[in-house]
Amino acid sequence: MRLLVAALLMLGAVLVQVTWAPRLEVAGAFPNLALVAVIGITWTSGVRAGLAWACLAGALLDLTAEGPIGPHALALLAAAYATGFLARNVRGGPLYPALAAAAGTALYSLVLLGADDTLGLPLPPLTVAIQLILSAAAYNAVLMPVGLVLVQRLKSLGVARVQPT
Repeated sequence: MRLLVAALLMLGAVLVQVTWAPRLEVAGAFPNLALVAVIGITWTSGVRAGLAWACLAGALLDLTAEGPIGPHALALLAAAYATGFLARNVRGGPLYPALAAAAGTALYSLVLLGADDTLGLPLPPLTVAIQLILSAAAYNAVLMPVGLVLVQRLKSLGVARVQPT
């Protein structure tokens, strides 16, 4: 039952991301709530949990986007894996989750750009892509402390068991 509640919360984050979050645009970027949630889960519960939730969140994002299913899931998997590597090898300091969010956002964006290029979809000019990646990385890094607190709170309440079985 707790796993179902956690999945519904992730669905809610994805739906908010694709409906309301674009209205919170700053410098061309808007918050990626699914990515912040996956990075928070990875940071608090480990890479295995992060990868599992990245698959779910990525599939949900892919279902809301035009094009094939897979690019968002692949991009979130890459971000979760990189975050797990950082969490495992870097200890201490409250800034590290925010740095992981920035790095995860950049990696996520690069994987999506690579997927779009591979699929023959249109790409933004390089300068625009770099500006959007930097803006998104900064935006998600600022949101990461709040996301981390929410993930830790849900975990401590037992509302959401973030480690799938």
